[in-house]
Amino acid sequence: MCRLYGQISPVPHGARDYLVESPRSLLAQSRVEPSNLQKDGWGIAHFEGGRTRVVKSPNAAFDETRRFRRAADGARGRVIIGHLRAASNPRGLPAKAVLGKGNNQPFTDGRILFAHNGTLQIPDEVAAYLGPFRRKLRSKNDSEVYFWQLMKHLRLRGNIPDALESCVKENWTIWKRCRRRYPDKPSPFTGLNVIVSDGRTLHAMCLYTNKMKGSHCFYTKDKPWGQMSMARRGDRYIVASEDMDEGKWRRLGQGEIVSLTPADGRVAVRRRKVRLA
Repeated sequence: MCRLYGQISPVPHGARDYLVESPRSLLAQSRVEPSNLQKDGWGIAHFEGGRTRVVKSPNAAFDETRRFRRAADGARGRVIIGHLRAASNPRGLPAKAVLGKGNNQPFTDGRILFAHNGTLQIPDEVAAYLGPFRRKLRSKNDSEVYFWQLMKHLRLRGNIPDALESCVKENWTIWKRCRRRYPDKPSPFTGLNVIVSDGRTLHAMCLYTNKMKGSHCFYTKDKPWGQMSMARRGDRYIVASEDMDEGKWRRLGQGEIVSLTPADGRVAVRRRKVRLA
C-alpha cells in the first residue's frame, strides 16, 4: 500500500519538516518497514501560479535521497502533496508494465492534484465507463483510472466531494455487474483513500475495506493501515496515511471526507460521510 501526505495553509509554506526531517517523515516511511518497502516511486507536488508543479520518480525515495530532498525543498505553497508508491497490480500484469514514471503519483491534469492509497480491483471495468476520459490514460496503474474517474464526475457534479462520492457509488454499481468474474475478490477496491486539491481547497477521503483493516501502521500500532490521520500544526493542517509525529492526531472515520479551505488567515474544516456501498 502507498503512503500519502497533504498539507494546506492560509499562506505559502514549505514541508521539509514532514517530508524529510521528522523521524516519521515521508522519506523515513519509505524504508521503515522491510516487509512493506515503498520502493516503486515517489512524487512531490504543489501549485505555482495556479498550475500544478509535480516532481516524480520511478525509483525508491530511499535510493535517491538527494533528489527527494531537492524536490521537498522546491515545494512551497499553500498546498503540498507527497506520495510514496508500493505498486498494486490488480490486473496481474508483468511487473515491468506497472512500474515507471508514468505510473507514479500524484496525477494531475494541470489544475487538480490527486494521490491515492489502496487498490482499485476492477480498473478495466471502471475504465470502460470513462467515456472521453479513457483516451487520457497513460499508464497501467489502477490509481490513474481512479483519477480520471474522479475527473469525469467532477465535470458532472461540479465539486470534488460530490465527485468522490459518485466514484464510490459507481464502483459498487459496476462491481455488482462483474463480481462473478472475480471470485477471489470480496469488493471492487481495497481502499479509495485519496488526497485531492484544486489549489484552493484540500480534500481527503478515508475509505478502506477489510483487506486494509487486517494490517496496522508502523508507528501507530493501534491504527488500521487504511485509516487516515489529520492534525493542525501552527497554521497548517496536515492529512496523512499515518501519524507523522508524536503529537495529537485525529483519526478520520470510515467513509469520511474532510475539506480544508483557507479563509481570513485560518483554515475552515468541513466534514461529510459517504456510504461504503
